[in-house]
Amino acid sequence: MQMLDHLYDKLMIDEQWSVRRERGFTWWGYRLAQHIEVSPPIRSHDLDVCIVRIWTEVARDVDPATDPAELLAAVNMQSTMSALVWDPKTATITECCTAVVHAENAAWLWKILMTAAVLQNTAAHSRAHAIADACGGTPAASNHPTSGERPELDDMLNSPEHVIAPVGAEESRFTGALAEGLGKFAWEMGWYGSSDETGIVCEVPYTGNRPLILQDAHAPDTARETALVRIFTDQPHPEFGNGALVLMQLPVNPGAEESTKLANRLNIIESHGDLSTPLLGAWCPDMSREDHDGLAFCSFLPNVLARPGLLENQIVYQAARAQFALRQLQN
Repeated sequence: MQMLDHLYDKLMIDEQWSVRRERGFTWWGYRLAQHIEVSPPIRSHDLDVCIVRIWTEVARDVDPATDPAELLAAVNMQSTMSALVWDPKTATITECCTAVVHAENAAWLWKILMTAAVLQNTAAHSRAHAIADACGGTPAASNHPTSGERPELDDMLNSPEHVIAPVGAEESRFTGALAEGLGKFAWEMGWYGSSDETGIVCEVPYTGNRPLILQDAHAPDTARETALVRIFTDQPHPEFGNGALVLMQLPVNPGAEESTKLANRLNIIESHGDLSTPLLGAWCPDMSREDHDGLAFCSFLPNVLARPGLLENQIVYQAARAQFALRQLQN
């Protein structure tokens, strides 16, 4: 609950444009409602943890015949810290992110969640009309129940343009000391990988832990056992400049059409909150594969978030995510 109050304060939300409830709140930065909720505590690994869910309504009354999952897959390939999610049960599209908070990470996680919330809200407002039009729906505009329609954009939604992008114009703050020790960290975790000042490439367990170099590529029915995690500090985001691009690729080839469906399915499941890993990015078809026949998870951490330990956390998150995906795809 402290995290909830902290986010409310740091986002500088005006009571006139918000509705608070026991474990969450909804606020209107402009035309779209953003919701932030914290789950009741759950005991996990000797810690009391809570799942924080943040989502912004984008479109409603979406026509499934337009294949919304395919449209969103293309957008999610350039995800920052949220996933665009098509829910066929409610015929809605939302932007979603989640995180697991506890006493040991609350002191620094709030800044990540605040940044994710602002990026999500701004992105939702910027593309709600285009997405709704393309998917045969309507923008999910709504008003505060008593204050009515908000006449002007909350200034917090200008921070991606006025704060995050200018810092992104600087050299990547993740390049150098924050990146070059990642290979050693991977080895200490028991994973094969190598790093330099611009990032890391490492293999994390999927069906097994044998790195590709130890497998016989010419043996019949050889199946790769590991997922590939890549972090690039020299690949800028088209909107927010420099930072760290995180990519996790599964060793699967379900076909291009099925990859699109599976990516949306995994985004739906993660958007409800999962203890194993935070949703700070999006599942999408693997853009590096021919015809996008594959599954990947991508995330972009803006320069403003650079801090020691953050990239190590990303590797651990992606390793947990690979196991999460394996469980889901086996069902």
